[in-house]
Amino acid sequence: MRPAVFLLLVVFPLPGFAQMYKCVDERGVTTYSDKPRPGCKGGEVDIRPSPPTTGSAIPREGQDLGRQEADFQRRRIERERAEEKAASQRAALERRCSSLHTELQRLATTRRLVTVDAKGERTEVDDATRNARMASLQAEIAKQCR
Repeated sequence: MRPAVFLLLVVFPLPGFAQMYKCVDERGVTTYSDKPRPGCKGGEVDIRPSPPTTGSAIPREGQDLGRQEADFQRRRIERERAEEKAASQRAALERRCSSLHTELQRLATTRRLVTVDAKGERTEVDDATRNARMASLQAEIAKQCR
């Protein structure tokens, strides 16, 4: 029988009700106790439990939460699309810069350069054309590829 009573008291604790008293002495020191003290200013302290931090939130009147949620989702989708567009533009720019650097390296070699036209005829690139193309590539790289 005793273990059952003990278990009941442990599992179902009884609520404790107590009263607090505030006491301010002649030196201005404030103390709190469960019994009133003679010669102290103060009195009973109203102890109320704080509201729970969990639970359902009560919406304020006049707020349309469904509309706010829809607006939030719309803004989120727009932001994701803008990020995807910016990422694809960065990737395209990186590919363009890579091809410009590759062409510049090919032109910077000391080997003789040959081009092939649409008919399949090979023609040698002269130094003036090579230097002009290298200058235009360097200007484009400086402008676009930072």
